[in-house]
This record gives sequence, structure tokens and C-alpha cells, in this order.
Amino acid sequence: MDSVFLDLKALSTCTEDSQPIQSFRLFTGLFFCAITELEFYWGLEKGELDLWSPLNRISVRADIGRLILSWELALVPTDEVLRTILYVAKDNRKRDIDQRRNCFEALPPGEYEYSLVPVQKIPPRLFLIKDHTNSFEKLDIIPPHYPRVKLNVHPVFAVVHGAWQLLQDIHEDLPFFDMMSRVTTAYCALIPREFRARRPRTREDQQSAESDDSGNTIEEDDYSSEEEAIRIYSWLESTTTTSVPAVEQVSETIEDDSPIKSRQHPLVKDVL
Repeated sequence: MDSVFLDLKALSTCTEDSQPIQSFRLFTGLFFCAITELEFYWGLEKGELDLWSPLNRISVRADIGRLILSWELALVPTDEVLRTILYVAKDNRKRDIDQRRNCFEALPPGEYEYSLVPVQKIPPRLFLIKDHTNSFEKLDIIPPHYPRVKLNVHPVFAVVHGAWQLLQDIHEDLPFFDMMSRVTTAYCALIPREFRARRPRTREDQQSAESDDSGNTIEEDDYSSEEEAIRIYSWLESTTTTSVPAVEQVSETIEDDSPIKSRQHPLVKDVL
């Protein structure tokens, strides 16, 4: 990995008894609006969003996982990616329901750059485990110079996870605040009743569609969602510590929004 990027798996909150590396979901569904709104603005069918998707998974040590799941640390995509996410959401608002852009096609699965941002004013103590040694290096985070990482988690999941706590006054002057606010505001706008009234797409529908396309049925996941949820949270609790225009063009098509900012979690009616 490029030397300017940290290995997130090498981070720990302590210099002794480093926790094992585990994989867990980043976004668990807690947001300012319902999952149905996200499906609409992400260009998905109702019921199609899979929170257990590999695109919503991250691998870190258990103590770092606890910090991320409790919103003490957040992952913020680059401004270029945030602008593309906003463009897709606003474009889907204008399109016919069945002509919406799929955000996972606009931003294909792959490795993306993120800033590792402490949510609170006083960041948690972090240490970087040096390769092939038993030594540790203290990681000081001084805004706005945040550590950068490369991950395969998809940016839309990182945005909706981090926005829940990042949109606070203490971050108002930071570069990412305005764009994160505008993306969140776009997601909380009312969606067509026709989409809300649609029958949710089931797993059987997905299997049937993929079988028709490929001639083969898809395999079941290697894990049970319920079993994995129990496993993930048990180890977390056990710790003690369609093409999209280029960005230059996108910036010209984004309308002004009234961004969300709140010390508390605003209700949707407060956002609109």
C-alpha cells in the first residue's frame, strides 16, 4: 500500500494484547431517513438494499471496530466522490422511477480513498502497529490533516454511517462538512408515493432475475446473517478498549441546498 495511506488493520487503541482482525458491517441502518429513501436515491429497487453486502463490510481490529460502530471514528470519502454521490441522488430525483441511475454503477465497486476522522473534539488514542515488529507508534490526529486509508467498502455506506454524527457544529469549518450536509439533505427529501407503494423486491426475485440472466441460480451466502450478527457483536462487546459526468461538470449541475447541521439527530421533518 502507498506509504501516504495507513493500513487500517494496523491500528489499535492499546500497545498490549492487540485484538484480532475481524470483518463487520459498517452501516447498520441507522440514519436520518428510512432505508426506502436510500434505495430510491441510490437507484435501487425497493427491498434491494442489502446491508450484509460485501460492499458494506470493513476489516479492522476489534477495538477499532468498537470506535467506528459507536461513531467515535468515521470514514469520509474524497470531495470528488462526494460530488458524484450528490449528483446521482439529485439526478434520480428528477428522473422517471424506472430510469434512475444505479449509484453502484456510477461508482463501481473497488478501492476508494477515505479520511479517518474523529467525531468528537478530543480524538481517541490510536497506535500504529509497525510491520513485522512488536513496536507501536502513537498516531496523532490534528484537523484538518486526517490519516488517509484505502478500503473496498463502498462510499455510499461510509457516508450514511458517518453523517449520523459528523454533522455537528464542531466540524462545520472542515472541508467535507458542506458536501456531507448536502448529500444527507438530498437523501432526506420526499420520494414518490409510487415508489414507496411498490412491493419490496425479495431474495427470490433477485435469484430468479440472476438465474434468467446467467442460466444458473446464485449460491447462498457462506454465512447466516443472524449468526454473523451474533458473532460480530459478541467480539465487539468483549473488547475493553450509467456514466456520470466528470467532477468538473458535476460541480456545475449541483444546486444549492440548505445543509443539515445539528448537535442532535434531527427528524426528517426538521430537515425538509
